[in-house]
Amino acid sequence: MHWSSSNYVRQLEAWVQRVPTWLAVLVSVLILALVAVWVNEDVAINSIADLFKRDTLKIFFENAESFAIVAAVILYFKGAPDRKAQKHYEAWRTIDNAAANKLSTSYARIRALEDLHNDGVPLRLLEAQGANLVKIQLSQAYLIEANLQGADLREANLHGANLAEARLQGANLQNANLRGVDLHGANLRLANLRDADLTGANLQNADLKGANLRGADLWKTKFLGANLEDAELKWAELQGSELNGAKLNRTTMPDGSVEHQAVEYWVTHL
Repeated sequence: MHWSSSNYVRQLEAWVQRVPTWLAVLVSVLILALVAVWVNEDVAINSIADLFKRDTLKIFFENAESFAIVAAVILYFKGAPDRKAQKHYEAWRTIDNAAANKLSTSYARIRALEDLHNDGVPLRLLEAQGANLVKIQLSQAYLIEANLQGADLREANLHGANLAEARLQGANLQNANLRGVDLHGANLRLANLRDADLTGANLQNADLKGANLRGADLWKTKFLGANLEDAELKWAELQGSELNGAKLNRTTMPDGSVEHQAVEYWVTHL
């Protein structure tokens, strides 16, 4: 299994949080104190009692500032979850306020969404109707049932994202990176997918009625059960088998021909 550096960092953070704060501080200070005494050639420690001699205690007090710094660092790391929770709260508030005020353009919302995603926070049921999300970076994002109706997602990076059952009717996804994206059951009516990269995407049972897929890269895209009525596929890149099981009616095919009757398409038509 491949683990990214962020996975290791999260695992380390989880381990640190399981250790009680008082214990972490106590052990760290004791270790530093023993090291300070050990490196001092004028003090010999032969028993526990030697730790409480005047010279030994003097060394402890002389290094008190260093001990305090170590304790402060530990407290800082132990407080990381609370700071992260506050950060996520502020990010969601920014997103919700933009949605409530029906703001189309909000760069703060784009940054908030990217920050939440980078922290591994699921974005399921996201409300961003009509939002300007041009060039947003949400690769591998969890966006099941998100409401992105009419959103501007031109040149967005949604590589490998999960957008199952998402509402994307009228959305502008021109030139978007949708490689390997899961859009099964999604509503993409009248969506603009012109020149989008949908290589290996899952569009099974998706509603693409009237969608513009002109020039889109559809290699190994799955359209089984998808509704492509009135859709535009002229100049789209595909082998043909990708359309197996798709519902076609007045659909403009890659070669410019139009399928004039409702039909469930299979590769044998080629």
